[in-house]
Amino acid sequence: MNDEQDVSRALRDAVPLPETPTGLLDGARRRRDRRRQVGALGGGAVAVVAAGALLLPSLPGLLAGQPAMDSAGMDAGGAAGPVSEAVALLDLPFETTDGVAAAAAASEALAWSGIRATDDPNRVMSPSSLSLSLAMAAEGAAGASLESANAALGLEGETRSRAYGALRQSLQPYNNFPESLDLDEPPETPLVHQANRLVTLGTTPDPDFLHALDTYFLVPVEDLDRAVAQENLDAWVREETGGLIEKSGIVVEPDSKLVLQDAILFAAAWRTPLQDESGVRFEGPDGEEFVPGASGTVEAPTAEGARWTAVRLPYDDALAADVILPREGFGPDDLTADDLAEAREALDEATPREVFVRLPTFDLTAKTDLIRALPQVDLHDLSGMGPGLTVDQWVQQARLRVTAKGTVGAAVTEVVVGESAVMPPPDQFVVDRPYVFRVLDTRTGWPLFLAAVSDPTEE
Repeated sequence: MNDEQDVSRALRDAVPLPETPTGLLDGARRRRDRRRQVGALGGGAVAVVAAGALLLPSLPGLLAGQPAMDSAGMDAGGAAGPVSEAVALLDLPFETTDGVAAAAAASEALAWSGIRATDDPNRVMSPSSLSLSLAMAAEGAAGASLESANAALGLEGETRSRAYGALRQSLQPYNNFPESLDLDEPPETPLVHQANRLVTLGTTPDPDFLHALDTYFLVPVEDLDRAVAQENLDAWVREETGGLIEKSGIVVEPDSKLVLQDAILFAAAWRTPLQDESGVRFEGPDGEEFVPGASGTVEAPTAEGARWTAVRLPYDDALAADVILPREGFGPDDLTADDLAEAREALDEATPREVFVRLPTFDLTAKTDLIRALPQVDLHDLSGMGPGLTVDQWVQQARLRVTAKGTVGAAVTEVVVGESAVMPPPDQFVVDRPYVFRVLDTRTGWPLFLAAVSDPTEE
């Protein structure tokens, strides 16, 4: 079997696409070559995916004095052709890099702000994908937009770049890509696949911006023919999320010039599997009902605060899910980012103990217009990417599926740029009313997924 056939088969196995766009093979081959540890997803796991994009429209004189990419730099059919390959220019250990804790906290606060800005009964976002898309955009922001991005990210300058780069690198030991994805049988060894890229539509961004993306975030750059760009963006999202998200959340417009895409796929079994329950009591928006759930006795830290109780369910020694249950009389929207931080810190300090856990299972999907949900983030001035650039679209799609065996989910974040005091823990932890669910890296406190669940029966 030749190389192209090998890559095509790998693509079909990973994500069953109706058709692999012409020219996608080279990009797939490069991604395949970066995957050195590939394992099938096994049983009893959690899988989560997040991806996003930033779309940048063009203005007259956008890239004055900078040569555009010609057709010789594209693959056959005008599909993705490499402008540059990302090279790891910095080694950024999270243990010794300044600002990591602040960046993790800011990621959660920003995502929680976005969740509270919507009124759906169930809301889910990926704080890690959200903050990385903004951190990458910040490398090309200027003036008031740079100040706004710095405020949202909790850091500025090289400290900001290094901290978010370190957070991304901290997950590299988990960075496998599955040959297949079984939603009902996640892997015992956690998997965290991260992917990103900058797509150019026949233009060349500012070289300093490209250098920053390579230095801190390992961002490959690909040029697309506008005629096939939408199809290619959709295919990238399907592939990098294991098919959990079917297509891009942004639309390529005539004045679109750049697209930033960021994706994360998470899959891991509970360290202690739970048992399915056909019906657990839950006080939802329409009153008491019985919903599908899971229960079991696990070795886990628990904690209590004035407004919440919480339990941490581990996948391994570093990755875990926090279930944060507001006190009677409170709902998820009554909790603040400080409450979530307080719960995380209390669970970090708590000693694991045997505790009986019962919680609803769920399968949530969400698409969030981040420009509307996060009006405090002003990205109108991205002139550091090229003259006259501004954010045109900023969207995240997310899916999160929690079962007795674990969790499977997906999220994509995309940016389009164009012109212009702890109490004793309980013996039982029963989730019978709206709650918060968080998947995080306990080493850094960086949340990968965050959800507010009021009706676990709704998708």
